[in-house]
Amino acid sequence: MTEFLWEIGCEEIPAAMLAQGIRFFAEAMENQLQEAGLHQPGSTRIECQGTPRRLMVSVLQMASRQADRVEEMRGPPVDRAFDAQGRPSKAAEGFARSCGVTVPELKRLETPKGAYLCHTIQRPGQGAGLLLPGIMTRILEEFPWPKTQRWGGGRMRFVRPINWMVALLDGEVLDFATVDGLKTGRLTQGHRFMARGPFAVSGVEDYRKIMVQGRVILEMGERQRIIAEGVRRLAADVGGRAVMPAALLAENANLTEWPLPLLGRFDPAYLAIPPEVLTTSMKNHQKYFPIEDAHGVLMSCFIAISNSEVPDPALVVRGYERVLRARLEDAAFYWGEDSKHSLESRLEMLKKVVFQAKLGSLYDKTMRVERLAVFLVEKGQPRGDIGHSIAQNFGWESTAIQSPGFRVNKGEVTLGARLCKCDLVSGMVGQFPELQGIMGGYYAQHSSAPASVVQAIREHYRPQGAADSLPESLEGRLISMADKLDTLVGCFGIGLAPTGAKDPFALRRAALGVIRILLDDGRLRYSLVELLEFTFDNFKNVVLENSKRQTVDSLVAFFFGRLKSHLKTDGFDHDLIDAVQDLVHGKDLHDVGQRVGALDKFRELPSYGALVAANKRIANILQKAGEDWRNHTLDTKACTDEAEGTLLGHLDGVDLVVKDAVARGAYGEALDHLARLRPAIDAFFDQVLVMDPDPFKRLNRLALLSRVRDVFQRVADVSRLSAPEA
Repeated sequence: MTEFLWEIGCEEIPAAMLAQGIRFFAEAMENQLQEAGLHQPGSTRIECQGTPRRLMVSVLQMASRQADRVEEMRGPPVDRAFDAQGRPSKAAEGFARSCGVTVPELKRLETPKGAYLCHTIQRPGQGAGLLLPGIMTRILEEFPWPKTQRWGGGRMRFVRPINWMVALLDGEVLDFATVDGLKTGRLTQGHRFMARGPFAVSGVEDYRKIMVQGRVILEMGERQRIIAEGVRRLAADVGGRAVMPAALLAENANLTEWPLPLLGRFDPAYLAIPPEVLTTSMKNHQKYFPIEDAHGVLMSCFIAISNSEVPDPALVVRGYERVLRARLEDAAFYWGEDSKHSLESRLEMLKKVVFQAKLGSLYDKTMRVERLAVFLVEKGQPRGDIGHSIAQNFGWESTAIQSPGFRVNKGEVTLGARLCKCDLVSGMVGQFPELQGIMGGYYAQHSSAPASVVQAIREHYRPQGAADSLPESLEGRLISMADKLDTLVGCFGIGLAPTGAKDPFALRRAALGVIRILLDDGRLRYSLVELLEFTFDNFKNVVLENSKRQTVDSLVAFFFGRLKSHLKTDGFDHDLIDAVQDLVHGKDLHDVGQRVGALDKFRELPSYGALVAANKRIANILQKAGEDWRNHTLDTKACTDEAEGTLLGHLDGVDLVVKDAVARGAYGEALDHLARLRPAIDAFFDQVLVMDPDPFKRLNRLALLSRVRDVFQRVADVSRLSAPEA
């Protein structure tokens, strides 16, 4: 058993890439050692750590050499290896040459498929010292950095130029050179400023001691702990609480080797600027931690993380303050200039900004979003005292879901949609693009817009990902849906559907946003097909290359692909969606979500497996029976067999209550009633011959099974559900 240490020292690795690099380094080393036969399960320990200037992996209790291997090489069949006189064929002679022996030295291997010539080779295992250079080469070449670079006249590519490498096998230098001639050794470097080095390393434990001596905290988790404790302490010293997002904490840990939190301050006059501007300047641009008081109000101080200790920290703090002051001066200027104009006065400026070359300007998009938002309002308004019927709205069957609809001020939704993109041409958003929507809300408020309009503008970009929150206001949800639907239909209409990992217009994220809003809000009950068709027709002055049918069909499939992925993360299997996808009229996504949830609970019933099996059997029988039964009307009086009559009687009663439950959206209740059909269905299949020789009986029984299937399909196509595992 042996130990191995490998350190790659380089220029500063970007903070966003460091954690990924550490994970790959550890996984790649483990995989390579396993393939080489040097990894000992249960005893070999691999640890990988990293800082901005180094990646390190240590391997303890590694096998010092491979186990000896016995390889059996199989040649041609014996009946083809010799002719009738027993002389070896060319195939036999060629196989013997490849094995380095003569034909008489070959052996026979008896198998169920016959006898073959074979040869056994004893291969002694190689030592770790011979195998590791090849492993190191492969790992260096396979690092999945998003971006790499070459330096000097070399050919090697890495995330940043490599300055040194330490490679020790049981304390001895393992000779290894990169393609550009950089050789391994035992000399490492410490902190760039506080303890540069070099330091000679003798082994894994010695390396750890040298890192402390060299003022390097090797473990990322330890750097995060030091930063978090220091930030909390400094914030408490000024009577506040630090705003400490996990991503910002990790980023600062990835930027430093010896983190030191420092408290800085800025002029309280800047607090007149919207707080989001201040926090964006601090967190996103300078990587500072803002501080709030007990009421959540921003204070005029911050905490920055230095990467070194200096004799006079106040000098460093003044530098941090000076950089932030320059940004806040810019913000104050733009805030003052932007506030001189109403938000609506910027609408005309959107005509000069291209949204997409084939889809027009931002002004064109805004007008489309406004019309679509109005359409969503009008389709969602309640009709009558108890709400409108989705069936009446879209011309579906009378068993469609009843929706209460919603009431909202159409004028305010219209105004919010018209103004939602106007902040994109403001000076502040030009300087701070992260604040689009947020600044629009402030400028709308400054222009005395209604509170609902202000909130809708602030929220309409949400959700911007699976983890982002939904708009809280109904107005915000409607405008968000309109904005995202317009982008989706426009891009699909001109052939810009996502391909592979490429999605420059974030269409997957847009579709997921619409899905999440519809699943969350039972008031928003729309036909996805009708929404997409209206959105397509809404491109009045733009000629879309694809047809309406092609665009809508592609988008419906795209939406259901996103829906499957989304529900899968919530623990729902794909077959649940498949079971309802084709049965939901107009693709009401909220209705799909409700049915999927009910089906998931249906799986817990004792009768689930039998009912799925019965529905699969019914589907197979009807499919194999041809088309004649479709024109046969069920004759209830001809159901003279006892099992037929029992099934028909139960079916009539269950159908009525299932219709009522489905009309109320009570799918769990409907499935409970359907589960009660199991005894009658089981008895029918046990006692009745469906494919009776009598043509009339056969067609009538097929029609009865069709009706059983239709009753189940009021909720879902149960035959498409996965059967439970035995």
